[in-house]
Amino acid sequence: MFKKVHLLSLPVIVLLSACSNNNPTQETAIGTIPTWILNPQVEDGIAVSECVLWSGNMSIDKQQAMANARTSLAQRIETRVTAMDKTYRDKVESIAGTQSGSTFTSISKQITEQTLVGTSPMKTDVVKIADKDNLCVLVGIGQESTKAIFDELVKAADRPMSPGQKDTLYQEFKAKQPEQQMDDELKKLEAQ
Repeated sequence: MFKKVHLLSLPVIVLLSACSNNNPTQETAIGTIPTWILNPQVEDGIAVSECVLWSGNMSIDKQQAMANARTSLAQRIETRVTAMDKTYRDKVESIAGTQSGSTFTSISKQITEQTLVGTSPMKTDVVKIADKDNLCVLVGIGQESTKAIFDELVKAADRPMSPGQKDTLYQEFKAKQPEQQMDDELKKLEAQ
């Protein structure tokens, strides 16, 4: 009998260890939370995760979480566009003199909205956060979409720039630094 129980428990242990490797977590002050929620990432792209309290209605909760995620994703893109615009002004206009034309920032909302219309969740799960069930989604855009947004911004801005300047701006657009600056500003507002 002991051998049967021992053999039956082995697949359960293997299954549990396999599951734990696929969903890494991080210990926080309010409990263990999956890292895809705390630190959403997409290779060479932009990602966000959003959670809403679980009401028991998957359809409504998922729609709300997706709407919040798209808004957050748009804010991240606009933050990157603002940083890119600042880099353009600091590095390009100071050398060549003031350029006329609209800024990247004024063009970004329309392009961002067009890009985010078709986004769908990359991951969805019900997660316990602070002892309450939450429906969480991970939404992101990959490298191709990120590059397409950048190319549309440059095209729509109709600003003269060399290939080197364009490469510098693209690196600024992809950088995580603007996201961290936005997160820092949000934390300051929350602390007030």
